Amino acid sequence: MKKSQAAMEFLMTYGWAIMVIFIVIGSLFYLGVFDLPVPTVCNIPNPYTCRDLKVDSATDVFTIKIEAMNIDPASAENKIKSVTINGITCVTPSSGADLKTASEVPIISTCDFTDPRWKLDFSKNSRYEGTIVLGYQKLGGSAREVTGSFSGKIE
Repeated sequence: MKKSQAAMEFLMTYGWAIMVIFIVIGSLFYLGVFDLPVPTVCNIPNPYTCRDLKVDSATDVFTIKIEAMNIDPASAENKIKSVTINGITCVTPSSGADLKTASEVPIISTCDFTDPRWKLDFSKNSRYEGTIVLGYQKLGGSAREVTGSFSGKIE
């Protein structure tokens, strides 16, 4: 009987100590001590290259800077077809012109989300993830599409 009582006291003592450790670690996570920086990542397959992207919390505008390599500069297929961020689709991504080759100026496209969920879901320093669908046509080739992904932290 004495051995079982000693074992029970041993387990209770260490159980309380482990519970206190979990509470302290949980509190530190809640206070943001372990909040790691979120890198801005943009992965778009060839022939496109993503140069920069950001979401501005003050204006609720998504901006992406894209270059292209070896595509037909005269084709109307070279354009952004859709942008989706955290499940919300940009109705009409705007760009100054159709996407051209990298020898010309990279295109800066903006996407102003007017969906009310956009303002509710995104605040400064929150994380976002999304996809972008781009159309292109190589010289003498047929029209194609590529899908890229991106993520980052709202500025």
